[in-house]
Amino acid sequence: MPRPLADAAAPDEARLALLLSDVLRLLRQDFAQRSAGTALTPALWRLLFHVERNEGGRQTDFAERLELTPVTIGRMIDRLERQQLVRRVADAQDRRASRVYLGRRAAPMLERLHQIARGTNARASSGLEPAALEALLATLARIRTNLQDPGLAPDEPRRAGGDDGR
Repeated sequence: MPRPLADAAAPDEARLALLLSDVLRLLRQDFAQRSAGTALTPALWRLLFHVERNEGGRQTDFAERLELTPVTIGRMIDRLERQQLVRRVADAQDRRASRVYLGRRAAPMLERLHQIARGTNARASSGLEPAALEALLATLARIRTNLQDPGLAPDEPRRAGGDDGR
């Protein structure tokens, strides 16, 4: 069994990021193994979950959230449309934009994916007391809020060439 990358020997400034990265990788890996029988790739089920949470969102917003190019997200939506899991609707305010909604076959697929997610979450939280799990979720929500707050962002970006920008 490979040794986790984020362990107690990691430098303090890297421990949080490395641990979260490891946990996310392992959660995705577990979910992917459990969902191997579905007709969706991990990238497609991630997009479908995002459409469920943000139904009617613009295609470009999904590309930004998933850190993908608009062309890539467009192709992914094409694939989900062919399976009738999503549908595009022209944006009433912007002719160039499309809004994405769940399709007529989305509900059974999402129920299956939610069932798989419950299994992954149960494995991940095994041995945690309910109060500890709630505290963990609250802490992670706070970290997300902090990282989304522009007031807490670094004052100026650092350049790869050094501190003086040359």
